[in-house]
Amino acid sequence: MRRALKAETGSAIVIAMVLMTMMFAVGLAAYAFVDNQQVESMRERHRESSFNFAEAVLNSQSFVLSRRWAGSQNSYGTTTPTCSNASAPAVMCPSPAELTAAFASTDYATGATWTSTVYDDVGGPFYDAAVEAVSTPHWDMNDNGTVWIKAETVVRGRLRRLVALVQVQPYQEEIPKQVIIAGQFELTPNGNGVYIKTNPDETSEHRVLLRCDLGDPTCSEFTPDKKNPQLDPPGAIDGLSFVGEDALPDDVKDRLKERAIADGTLYSGVCPTEEQLTGKVVWVEGCADGRYTSNYEWNSSAAPGILIWADGFLELGGRSTFWGIVYHLNNEDSSDDELLRLRGGLTIKGGAFVDGPGGIDVGSNRVNLDYFNDAFTSITSYGSASIVQNSWRDITGGE
Repeated sequence: MRRALKAETGSAIVIAMVLMTMMFAVGLAAYAFVDNQQVESMRERHRESSFNFAEAVLNSQSFVLSRRWAGSQNSYGTTTPTCSNASAPAVMCPSPAELTAAFASTDYATGATWTSTVYDDVGGPFYDAAVEAVSTPHWDMNDNGTVWIKAETVVRGRLRRLVALVQVQPYQEEIPKQVIIAGQFELTPNGNGVYIKTNPDETSEHRVLLRCDLGDPTCSEFTPDKKNPQLDPPGAIDGLSFVGEDALPDDVKDRLKERAIADGTLYSGVCPTEEQLTGKVVWVEGCADGRYTSNYEWNSSAAPGILIWADGFLELGGRSTFWGIVYHLNNEDSSDDELLRLRGGLTIKGGAFVDGPGGIDVGSNRVNLDYFNDAFTSITSYGSASIVQNSWRDITGGE
């Protein structure tokens, strides 16, 4: 018995070492599994972070289109991408600073980039590779009020590409249906014959409205001949109207100016050419003396427009036709009775407005103003833009 107690064969140590090795192996396997799960969780988080970032860029670009629609080739340039975190013109793109502030967690601390690109919907309501062709315009060239947005982000090496079709809603502007609104007006010709047609009876709602007192001989200078009237009908005129008011409220003018900017039809500091006066909304500021006296036709009966002249003088003449409304803002608050001059065989099919005390000079040898109802009912600005339902796609692929 004493000898048995002194035996030292080492079997217990072997068993202990085997058990420890097994435990160590199981521990390593568990650690590797946990570590792998953590890595996969991190990768999934990075993918989700990139997705969230791309969705934010897509929505931000859609919001920008609400206030600055891609209405002309000048709106969103000709490059791909249109916008990026490194190059984002403020009026056309999401704000890099705002996106950085909104996505400031550690996932976005390094290596987070974004781009957004506007494409015309050349392929219709379905997005495919043809949309991204080099020749695809980066604006609404087909003028149907819809474009594609592509947002692409990379977060911690994880790429995400989202696309959506965005549609803008036209906003119908309320325009006073009056053939003239002005501070004063005069008819240069002395002869009898119709120069202003209001459509046409004594109760016509499409009247000549003046801010001055008709009792003042300088307020309205024309021949009120009832047999051969210069104004048809001769009684379609009122004084002391729109006193202290512009023809259009400031918010309407602001929206129309935004449309002119979006359409590339705002001309600042230059006098546009005759051709450039055609457009749904044309805005001119800083042209001291605009004279357009050749024979020309601006717009059409099917597509009338509005020409907004901010300051200086404007003369339209020749045997020309302007379909729409000519509106002088008179930003200089001039009392000149010839801020807007209509000459020769010109006819405005619509109306003519001058703000403030400024006036309109009408003449010379045929109807110069002829009320046209569609000119007043077809003036639209751009309303809100939103993503078309069911057009949203994740086209990242296997990235």
